Amino acid sequence: MAIREQKGRKSPFVVYWVNPFTGKRESKSCATLEDAKKHDAFIKYQLKYERDVFRRTELAETKSAPTFESVFYLYLKARNLEVHNLSRTLCAMRQLIERYGDEELASIDADSLEKIKGWLTTTGNKWSTIRRKIGIISAMLNWAYRNKHIDVLPLFPEMPQAQYARYVPPTQSEVALMYKAAPAHIKRVIILGYQFGMRVGSCEMLKLRWEDVDLVSGVIRVPNAKKGAPDPWRDVPIRNDLLPMFRIWLREDAEQGINFVVHYNGRQIGSIRTAWASMLKAAGITRHIRPYDLRHGFATEAIAADVDVGTVANLMGHRSPMMVLKHYQHVRDSQKKAAVESLPTPPICVQTDVYKN
Repeated sequence: MAIREQKGRKSPFVVYWVNPFTGKRESKSCATLEDAKKHDAFIKYQLKYERDVFRRTELAETKSAPTFESVFYLYLKARNLEVHNLSRTLCAMRQLIERYGDEELASIDADSLEKIKGWLTTTGNKWSTIRRKIGIISAMLNWAYRNKHIDVLPLFPEMPQAQYARYVPPTQSEVALMYKAAPAHIKRVIILGYQFGMRVGSCEMLKLRWEDVDLVSGVIRVPNAKKGAPDPWRDVPIRNDLLPMFRIWLREDAEQGINFVVHYNGRQIGSIRTAWASMLKAAGITRHIRPYDLRHGFATEAIAADVDVGTVANLMGHRSPMMVLKHYQHVRDSQKKAAVESLPTPPICVQTDVYKN
């Protein structure tokens, strides 16, 4: 597998791979590097999980009726997902493609979908996972119906309410310990996640560039992840007390010609898993805290400070405030205590000697 650039061509980025059955080198030209990376991800996935695809390429080209597998790939191409999300979606659907990939899409009806749901329950999937996979199928079939690959849109089976895992965000004292123990690039991750609510990953934080940071206006233009947000970016103000820190970061990076806000020795980062685990160990924190929980912490502290949910959702890049109410509202014990204390004293308590004493 390789991606090479051939300058001067209309589609200069070429993806190369070797057909495992013929031993011949095959290639595809792409107009942009991003498209080349996505096709490279497709081929790597197929080489690992669907090698038979390379054996039946000619058959697939001559087959008239669209199959579950062929339309799924067309749907993903139309979605134009980020490389990271593309890989996740491919892996999530791997078992389904292996089992149902050759079926004609038009033959999939309500009974077929009920059987797919039943089969997923027998393979050890949690209900939240099953809902996600069925959701991908639903989106694909809706796309296929709109684009006339199928004539009828089947009814989908009812799904039980998923029980999502509840993650407790880091407390302020834990964040302080983490920040003290963190290397330079993880310190920036902690600030951007906990103070700005960014998604910790390649979809937002790890692709943030200094050109997205306006220290004069005090605003970060955060690139929105492709998760339904109406705009490609959102503007998040920088707190006044954090501006000096950002100026130091910018000066350090400008001297070395570094473009990415979060980087390791000047190189863009794809994952912080190892550094994050080392930081937690160095900080003496034994409970499970994910990088994404920094974003939960941002929502928790904002709501605790009486920021309205609509503004919190806007700052976090959510299309609907309901996402904040559903996933991020971790009410602190102090708020619970304040709510209880704000209630009127029950008359029965006023009349008792214990209460008077």
